[in-house]
Amino acid sequence: MRSNPALRYRTLPQFLLVLTFLTMLIVSWQRWTSLITDLGRETDLPVRLLNGEMLYRDVHYLYAPLSPYFNAFLYGVFGANLNTLIVSGVIFSILLAYLTYRICRKLMPPLESSIAVSFVIVLCVFKPNGNLILPYSFGALHAAVFSLVTVLFTLRYAENRKNLELVIAGIFIGLAGVTKQEFAFAGALTPTLYLIYLYRRNIAKLASGVAYTAIPAVIVACPVYALLFANIDWKILINDCHLFYTNLPESVIFYNRFRSGTNYPLASFVQMIGAAAVSVDFVSLLIFFSLRVWKLRRKLLLIIGISTLIAAIVLYFSVGQWDGTPLRALPFFLAGIIFIGWRRRNAATENDTSAEIDGTGGAIFIVAVYSLAVLTRVILRVPSGGFSGTFFLPASLSLIFYALLRELPFYVGKWTRDELSGIRAKYITRSFCIAAVVVTMISFGYRYRSKFVYEVSAVGGTVIVEKETGSVIAAAMKFIEANTAPNDVIEVVPEGNDLAFLTNRRINFRHQVLIPDFLSQQDELDAIEALKRGNVKYVFVTNRPMREFGVVAFGKDFYQTLGGFITENYRLVKVFGVPDGPEPEIGDPRYFIKAYERKEP
Repeated sequence: MRSNPALRYRTLPQFLLVLTFLTMLIVSWQRWTSLITDLGRETDLPVRLLNGEMLYRDVHYLYAPLSPYFNAFLYGVFGANLNTLIVSGVIFSILLAYLTYRICRKLMPPLESSIAVSFVIVLCVFKPNGNLILPYSFGALHAAVFSLVTVLFTLRYAENRKNLELVIAGIFIGLAGVTKQEFAFAGALTPTLYLIYLYRRNIAKLASGVAYTAIPAVIVACPVYALLFANIDWKILINDCHLFYTNLPESVIFYNRFRSGTNYPLASFVQMIGAAAVSVDFVSLLIFFSLRVWKLRRKLLLIIGISTLIAAIVLYFSVGQWDGTPLRALPFFLAGIIFIGWRRRNAATENDTSAEIDGTGGAIFIVAVYSLAVLTRVILRVPSGGFSGTFFLPASLSLIFYALLRELPFYVGKWTRDELSGIRAKYITRSFCIAAVVVTMISFGYRYRSKFVYEVSAVGGTVIVEKETGSVIAAAMKFIEANTAPNDVIEVVPEGNDLAFLTNRRINFRHQVLIPDFLSQQDELDAIEALKRGNVKYVFVTNRPMREFGVVAFGKDFYQTLGGFITENYRLVKVFGVPDGPEPEIGDPRYFIKAYERKEP
């Protein structure tokens, strides 16, 4: 039987995607978390909901409600075990990769799309310090998938103009809206601006398109929020849980300014200039090696020299603030793509009064609008993946690879009027992108296998974490298992409820993570009452400084009332990680967990 070349053309690149995902999954197996930070909230919260507590009222939560209740449903069906969340994380990561591939296919052929998505899989799904298998927020993972569905169906509408595509996009905007709202914002902005881009001279069609998108979103989201407000005091939702980003504590404002780069906007902007210079360097070098005429190469040498000098100066004055990644300049790139897409539409309109010619210009406009909108939270300080960037980058990376693999070779050939230079550019950029995927895989694989070496295992699941923290966490868990019974109430402050989840113990503080400024004086008193009401025998204090929120030590810099009650009514019985010497303080470079036992009257 003769093979089908067209089938091989499609399936071989897809096989490479599967191979990339499976390779990284095996290399990183059980190494997807460092424990303590954020994971305790994600693992323990669904257990509390499953046990009858109500989100927001009984358990404080910052985000929209869908993900915690979805995870509680999974626990109810498959068991409250870490493996349940791991399988869920793998499935949603596959969905994210699949959706990104479908989006890329609107821009590129199968091979180029597979190269782009392979890099997304490596950098976004499996980056060691912030992966999607056990993310810092399952809400962010779910909402990222929902918003990418919105992008895909907006692209489908650009192709076929069927209103059903907008309806489906609207449904997933609504789902993102009850999961994590910033993704709903990006999702809603994408079809809205595309409709303006498409029908800005036809108000009736514009209004109709917006209605087809908005009405399903409202139908999905509004009943959920109506149910919340019908059952929970609005002050709890608005003022206490900040559900609509209202009444935000100073610590969260501090954190958001740091993440967005607006704490030092001028310095952040200068770093973006440096990142743009690095980008110019990369592109110029690719063009340099693509050209066959030395005269043209000489012109590029000047550009390379100037951009290298700018990048070096900025990097020198930004030590510790910028790692040299060109991704920091993404907002410039995306704004340029949006401008190009808009100009292409204008050109199509001028040349064809039917205004139905759209093509790639509309596709890149759609993806760029979403990419820029979803970066709003980190607009001046775009990270190169990690827990604060992993969810935001898939669409942007797709456009970067599109520019390198499609646009750059085309314009090299057009600029030089040399078809062979364009062909060389095509193969050079393709080789560079493949090399970037392979080198990043090797680098991340080495980091997973060399850094995450200590197995921590308990009834709630097994993970492999860093040696420095793993032995401490394992010792604390053995202490918990030896000195308490399953379902006993313990407390972990300021963060680390995974100690309770993995050992099948319970937490009864309303606030799962004691972030500075979140607890009022009355909240601290309520936490003290929870200690008394739960007959809590053991309190564990983790070395979890809160520098990203503007302060450091629980009990010293914040929540002195609760911290004082613990030190007055509990005695220190063990310091895991620092067995000898003076008692360590939170912020010490050595990782430790303190165990306090209630004093008997």
